[in-house]
Amino acid sequence: MYILAHCLFPLIALIFLIVGIKRSIIYYVISSLWLSLIAVVIHYQSSGGQLLGSYFNIINATIYTANLIILFISLIQIISHLSSNNPVFKYVSSLIKSFIVIGSLLVISNLWVNAYFVDNRMPGTPVIQVALPKNVAYCSYRYLFYKVAPDGSVLYLCPNHYGLIPSIGHLSISPDFIATQLPIPNNKQKLLLQHKG
Repeated sequence: MYILAHCLFPLIALIFLIVGIKRSIIYYVISSLWLSLIAVVIHYQSSGGQLLGSYFNIINATIYTANLIILFISLIQIISHLSSNNPVFKYVSSLIKSFIVIGSLLVISNLWVNAYFVDNRMPGTPVIQVALPKNVAYCSYRYLFYKVAPDGSVLYLCPNHYGLIPSIGHLSISPDFIATQLPIPNNKQKLLLQHKG
């Protein structure tokens, strides 16, 4: 099911989209929309309903991005097809298409910031999700992600730092709870030494 939903559906949807656009057959574009929508929903459910977190690494982010691009292009093509005969609907459809483009850019940006954060970490260490009781100085959001970088430094991902796009930051002193979560003794020792120094 994983390969079918994550890899095969986007490929078939892309073929339908290309054929539908080249031959101006709207039914192929609609089929592309449905296939990519099904693939996006299945992929999103597999992630636990989150765009941020350890699920969306570079590979999963690439597949999900391809799905989203196919979905949004199909949707824009269908809206353009529906608005071609009605001048009033043309203005409304232009507004809807601009919202689709802006929304897709925001979702894809969030996805790739998270993928970069998840993939570039010390081998054998997890991405730690933490719900803090109060805000910290470096992030106005209480739900944060932490990781240990390959050089032993601690980085955090603030999901809503700029309001729409997450930010990645570096901590000069690592919190105590991160050192206790590390599974490998050598990594734990490195982080404890950094914390003491």
